[in-house]
Amino acid sequence: MPFISSASELSWLNVASHLDPRFGGIAKMLPEFCAAVSDSGRCTASLLGFCEEGERSSLCGQAFIAAETISPGKFAWLTGARRKLLSGKLAGFDGVHIHGLWEEHTFAAVRAARTAGKPYIVSAHGMLEPWALRNKRWKKVIYSWLTERQNLSGAACLHALTEAEAKDYRRYGVKVPIAIIPNGVHVNEGATQEPFLEAFPALRGQRLVLFLGRVHHKKGLDLLVDAWKTVAAGTADAHLVIAGPDFENTRACIERRIQELGIGASVTFTGMLQSGLKWSALAACELFVLPSYSEGLSVSVLEALGMQKPVIVTDACNISEVRERGCGWVTTPEVTPIAAALHEFLRTPRTVASEMGRRGGTLVKERFSWDTIGTQTRAVYRWVAGGAKPLGVRMVWE
Repeated sequence: MPFISSASELSWLNVASHLDPRFGGIAKMLPEFCAAVSDSGRCTASLLGFCEEGERSSLCGQAFIAAETISPGKFAWLTGARRKLLSGKLAGFDGVHIHGLWEEHTFAAVRAARTAGKPYIVSAHGMLEPWALRNKRWKKVIYSWLTERQNLSGAACLHALTEAEAKDYRRYGVKVPIAIIPNGVHVNEGATQEPFLEAFPALRGQRLVLFLGRVHHKKGLDLLVDAWKTVAAGTADAHLVIAGPDFENTRACIERRIQELGIGASVTFTGMLQSGLKWSALAACELFVLPSYSEGLSVSVLEALGMQKPVIVTDACNISEVRERGCGWVTTPEVTPIAAALHEFLRTPRTVASEMGRRGGTLVKERFSWDTIGTQTRAVYRWVAGGAKPLGVRMVWE
């Protein structure tokens, strides 16, 4: 059962499909998000994950309500098992915050909130972007008609990470009020490159370009390796590091492409890096690159910026501040502009690149502090639960 402090005015339950960091963005971000909301004062944000057996999680000391495990492939929401599970947990909460779309946890949590008479908030986390909607399009068209559009339309509020995501909600046809609050990040500024270089000694002395995230087709790794061929042909000491867990057998596809291109000597796959090695890899690299076709707001990009590294991102990453603040390069998700940005970085004097990185670090401290995000979210929770309109929060009312 959740811990609900007697000093708390509010208590909200956050629901997600997974909490294991290997599932990427939401699972990585959500424990810190709940901690930030709880630390903002007079509010407890608890966390429930629809985890499969064997999943692990890092919960930042937050109360964790363990969902019963149901084997993959069983449509649990059809039996009502998870809906009943949630319904029994909601009595002590003022509302439910649901993270992610197109999965059974959203269906179950919405139905449970309605049954219990609790307001709910939905965060799409990039899952309504045009690219995301085109992926498995017909399944999503059917599911939208059956349930997802109703789920969003019945929310008390929608949470958008960016202005672009707020537009995605409206494009989808939902008129519910929207709170625009970005992801946050805690930066390990004391991390050094040595642990990573000790783990991968062949990379010592190389100019490292780092991709850090799920090895998944939506991340644009096909574009990156094709662009990298032109780099490998002309820069002997440049080395691409691809760090992250494999999804949907994407790594095998990318490895085959690397072999076809003949660039294997300048590319290293590390697999998923645990927390210490992840920060060490960020300390060791000279450049971070995320050539995604679709993102909500990437935590990995924020971590790289916070570590004062220049970045190359696509416009699909929704971090326009990279261009506006001179922290790196923003391109379209295409091979030629990504290659051009890589070459431009490699020609950039290190003093200039260092200044770009410094600006990125300043940006993260100013805009993506968990303290600010926790306070803003608490204000939205209080408003949804019947309080005053949230001050200091960018809201879209119509």
